[in-house]
This record gives sequence, C-alpha cells and structure tokens, in this order.
Amino acid sequence: MHSLKDKFDEVCLRVRDGRRLESTGSTPIYYLVFSTREILEVKRQTKAWVAKLQNQGWNVVTFSFADAVGSILKNHKLRNTWLVGEKLALAKSRGPISATTIAEVNKTLGKALTEGPELLAMVRAKMEEASSHSSGLLFLTDLEALHPYLRINSIEAKIQDEVRCPVIVLYPGKREGKTSLRFLEFYPADPNYRSEHIG
Repeated sequence: MHSLKDKFDEVCLRVRDGRRLESTGSTPIYYLVFSTREILEVKRQTKAWVAKLQNQGWNVVTFSFADAVGSILKNHKLRNTWLVGEKLALAKSRGPISATTIAEVNKTLGKALTEGPELLAMVRAKMEEASSHSSGLLFLTDLEALHPYLRINSIEAKIQDEVRCPVIVLYPGKREGKTSLRFLEFYPADPNYRSEHIG
C-alpha cells in the first residue's frame, strides 16, 4: 500500500506530464484516492501539498466543498423555513429523531444543492480563476461534505468539456478497477468517472 506522500508525489508527476488520450478521455482531472481513515491526515497535509505545487511552478486555486456547501445552505432562501421545520420536528419528538425524518431533511438539503445553480457556479468560477493563469491548477478538497447529498462525479460530468487547467481532487474512498470509485468506501462502486485515479 502506498503512503499519502507516495500518492501525492505520483499525482504531481502525472499533472506535470499531462494525460494521454485514453478510453476515459484526456481531460486533466486527477483523483488522489485515499482511505476514509486518512481524511484527517489529508487535511493536515493539504497546505503543505499546495505549497509543494506552488514550488513546482503551479498557480494553485483551492476550492473547499465544505465551505461551499456551508455557504449555500446558510444563505439559501428557504433556510428560515428549514429551521422552523427542525424546531417542530424536535418538539414533536419524544426521543431521537426518526431515520425517516432525517432522510427527508437530507433529501430537502440535497435538492437545494443539486437543483440550484450555486454549487456548480462556484466550481466553474474557481476553475475560471485557475484557468486565467498559464500555470493554473484547481485543487478540490473536502469532498466528504457532499455526503449524503451528491457525489463529485455528477459535477465532473457537467464540467468535463470546460476544463482548461489541471484539476486535482482529494477523494476519500476506494478504487475498484481502472475507472470505478466507491465514495467514502461505502457507496456502491461507480464506473462513471472519466478522470485519472491515483491511489
């Protein structure tokens, strides 16, 4: 098993060399795949990794899905309605909130993220910022914040033809074969990724 350092060094080499035309495409999107047990260590290493990429000559633009999801939900027009609904659900509950209620809440929040244009617009804005530099690179972090609302492959599919700079994705999960990934190691394997996976 490769260490996080080895995986990151491999990502740096692949980004430097660029992608060749393959059956999955040639868009320069690289996933550094790591175990969910390593999420905290990846967070500790992220600043050092950004600095290393900058020392290699890249102009790194970072995008945190945790920050983006938090911002969208905090500023959503229905936020006050959600908070009132939460208070009502807690008032009716004589114990822990039921799994059904939690699933409904997550479904509502998921719709706010997937049906509104904000999240995709934020990703596109950061990608445009990175692409505006000849040595620009977009660094996507905190993907676990997308759970249980959506997975990154739905975003990747929408931006696939717009990528004009290398994109590194810090992906907590597991590889299965050449193109399949299991988000957070418990989602079903999904073969619909057209990116390059390292780890």
